[in-house]
Amino acid sequence: DLQAEELDEIVTSHKGVYDGFGEISHYSPERSGQTPDDPVSLEMYKVAAKHGLIVMFHPDKNQRSKVENALQKNPNTKFLLHGPEAEDYITDLMKKYPNVYYSIDAILIRVPPIPGGLLYTTNTKEEFKTTFTKNFDVLLNRAVNDWKAKIEQHPDRFMWGTDRAYTWHHDEEVSVLVEEFARAFIGRLYPEVQEKFAYKNAERLLQDG
Repeated sequence: DLQAEELDEIVTSHKGVYDGFGEISHYSPERSGQTPDDPVSLEMYKVAAKHGLIVMFHPDKNQRSKVENALQKNPNTKFLLHGPEAEDYITDLMKKYPNVYYSIDAILIRVPPIPGGLLYTTNTKEEFKTTFTKNFDVLLNRAVNDWKAKIEQHPDRFMWGTDRAYTWHHDEEVSVLVEEFARAFIGRLYPEVQEKFAYKNAERLLQDG
């Protein structure tokens, strides 16, 4: 709910505290009528560019043109996107805009043909563990088929994330499975890409700020 002037004042008075702001959840009902290129957001991006902040947002469906407009108008702002709504066009944006990045997280772990990530299409820790264990090879092969070529096409701008929300997502047993899957997936990428995707791209994005 911040305005650009408020953001500028906060960051200016707390030098070195912030590397970015977000996640801005454009899919949320609470943000109804707001888009990645609405006037308030465009002013916020100017402040982000001024201070070298990363802007992270999760676009809603059918917002591709809005996302692209925001990128086009703010070439000096670093944007980190995530969410399944953008996965079909993220590589097209990367070809045109060098300031856009994307984190692949819970959406990676999903059972075909369900589009949502397994963490968000199961309701309990036990259901997640059962479905995950039963379908591990299917999940991994699907993820590799969906993302390997895209990551290797833009090896400096994709990064791994987790995107956990509910209490049981943070359970230690669930965390172990998510980490197991991440390592298995990263192991299927070309060796020269593995460390970049695993942590170096994120590290560099933060340090560049």
